[in-house]
Amino acid sequence: LYVYTAYFANDTGADGEGRWKVLEERGLWQPQWGVTDNEGEDTPKESGDIAGNPGTQSNDPGRFGVTSSGFYKFTFDVSGKKYTTTPYDASGAPDFTSMSIQGSSTETIAMTQSSFDSHIWNITSTRLVPGDLQFLTNTGAAWGGSTEFSGVATEGGTIPVVVEDDYEVWFNDLTGHYIMIPLNL
Repeated sequence: LYVYTAYFANDTGADGEGRWKVLEERGLWQPQWGVTDNEGEDTPKESGDIAGNPGTQSNDPGRFGVTSSGFYKFTFDVSGKKYTTTPYDASGAPDFTSMSIQGSSTETIAMTQSSFDSHIWNITSTRLVPGDLQFLTNTGAAWGGSTEFSGVATEGGTIPVVVEDDYEVWFNDLTGHYIMIPLNL
């Protein structure tokens, strides 16, 4: 089960705007996942069945989509072969001006804020050693979670780092979701 809450753009309503597919492997077009409709006949819907090439069919699936720009929660259930895309109210969310990681696993390292969505932060590669880390905001709040590699952070606590490696680190300050992807394992 995958959940992604963020800003999706569709300013004109054109067929190519506000559309996407899910790729299993970064940089590879196959396997890809989308909706059961054919591409071009794939009117954006809030929920439905997912289809994959080569998972459920030999031709490419249609695209997920939104009808207007805004924040949405996209849920992708691989085992149940279902998806939902629902509006998300981000109006009360804080707008942090900086974010970093810190802890016994690393020195303090600044994260990069997405130019597309100010609530998404990342580090493309950093060395982490066994220990712990937190996400530190410009307001001084520190966010941590109880699970290694991925989970949901809340204010306070630390995230365990159990394997030394170079990691790609992502943090969503809307929902607290984080993922730390080992790059060499």
